[in-house]
Amino acid sequence: MKKVLFFLGAAMLSFSSCTNDFNEPSHEGTATNVNKDHVINKSGAVDGVTYNLRNLSVNPDLIKISSENSVIMSSETDLKDGKYKLKIDSPELTEKIVSGNLIYLTTNDSKVYFRKIAAVNQQSDVYTIETSDAYIGDLFTSGSIELVMDTQETERALKAKSTSLITAKGSYDNTFTYDIFNYIKEYKSDFFTLNPNTSVKSTFNVKISFGKSKILPDELEVYYQIDSKINPFYTFAGAVNKKYSYNLINNAPTNLLDLLKKVEIDVTIPGGDLLGDIPAKISIDEISFPMDVEANVSKASHFAINSNGTFKIGFANYINVPGKTSHFIYENSITNAKVTESDLVGEVISDMKISIKPKVKLLDSNILDVKGNITYGINSFTIGNGSMTNPSAFASKGNFYSQATFAFGALGLTFYTTDLFKENKELWNIGNFNKTMTFSNFRTGKASLLPCSGLYSYGYDVTLDYKYPISGKVVSGDLEITYDVYADNGTVLESNKTIKISPKDITSNSVKFNLCIPFRKINILSVAKTSYIRNITIKDENGYLATGIINPATNSLYTQLTLTR
Repeated sequence: MKKVLFFLGAAMLSFSSCTNDFNEPSHEGTATNVNKDHVINKSGAVDGVTYNLRNLSVNPDLIKISSENSVIMSSETDLKDGKYKLKIDSPELTEKIVSGNLIYLTTNDSKVYFRKIAAVNQQSDVYTIETSDAYIGDLFTSGSIELVMDTQETERALKAKSTSLITAKGSYDNTFTYDIFNYIKEYKSDFFTLNPNTSVKSTFNVKISFGKSKILPDELEVYYQIDSKINPFYTFAGAVNKKYSYNLINNAPTNLLDLLKKVEIDVTIPGGDLLGDIPAKISIDEISFPMDVEANVSKASHFAINSNGTFKIGFANYINVPGKTSHFIYENSITNAKVTESDLVGEVISDMKISIKPKVKLLDSNILDVKGNITYGINSFTIGNGSMTNPSAFASKGNFYSQATFAFGALGLTFYTTDLFKENKELWNIGNFNKTMTFSNFRTGKASLLPCSGLYSYGYDVTLDYKYPISGKVVSGDLEITYDVYADNGTVLESNKTIKISPKDITSNSVKFNLCIPFRKINILSVAKTSYIRNITIKDENGYLATGIINPATNSLYTQLTLTR
């Protein structure tokens, strides 16, 4: 199996066709032969992948074993366990088969094993060899490997071939055609039609620099870059008050899903005559493309946004490299092009993102691996009454957000993990709208028989009426409630208490939830009968805020809410 080392981050909205074989001499750029010092300088490009092996120094004591110079008698299981049985009649090789030396073994099916000799048992020309783990710095003692993979160019190259160069575990149709990400398909549900209208070009960039006998590379730079056009279009055929959720990955071609989610992709880095093909393994543990749209519109409407730009995310890690400090790689030039003219009557809230967990491993062993967990997307809030010309009648706000975790390790152990969080980047902010709502008519059931928190707190099922300024809008998610609790004697039991609750029994104008309220301890056998809630605010998950609760009898705010055991 063949392989390429790259960092697959994913992408807003990028589904990548993977790379392929590098071993096509006609594509090489400036290739030079391996010199006497075992240094490889080689560069070129094939099928969208540009590679550069710069002063890559290979351990001169490396023992290269293959079917060309030996008979490999070990089973696949023994090879994986580091137990090699070889028939060798070359004196040049046999004199190197000693404890402490390194073996670089390539099988007939192009699997590569790189190990350190621990013990040798010789019977005639048959050698039984026990091995132990070897470091990446035992193989490459200096120099670097650089890869840039343009997935758009890779896809075009695959389309031009009658058969794919990709070798994958599993069965799938390798004649598929698709753009890296170019979703123009419409999705319909009830009165709602969504067209993601999104396309993304992407590149994956990796640079690894090596130091002699080191477990990890001296330098590891990995970043993922996208050039995107994100233009979702929403259409409503009539009045709608509903929340829609899609995982658009489920609508991708089945063969693409197999390629991304169910197989390991193996390609090769050209190591010249000295090493031959250097394998790497790429796998995707998980990928999703969730999109949520909450619509509250009173009649037929449409709305579209148009954003584009470049987003780059990754990290650079240096281990004792003079003058260099480890750092995040983050650049974001994604901007809003325009908000399309709209006849929106009501509110649309959307969240469109991609989440991907890639893993990259060098060689068939666990000599070096890179992992990532990347999420990024665009969320928006838009409200209007049918006019784009009057700012007070139309308001829209959009944000780009990202989050990433990177880790790399060797020999099955994780050596470095880092989290990258970035604040939201505002893409557009048009018009003004005050997100307010009202809650009224506070009423409760009986207190719970048993304490709900500690010995002196009791739970209540609370019912409230509510109203949004948008026709038909209902509570659609969690609520955040902040309040103070006072005892019957005026002492403060809880100050600025903030909790998140999941409401229940939601109707078009009322909602229920549970509150756990403390009471004053009088003595070891006695607890006060009454507590009071004051300064209450309630906020929904979309930022609509109610300050206080209205007494329907007076149409004014309650000064305090009484709870009795």
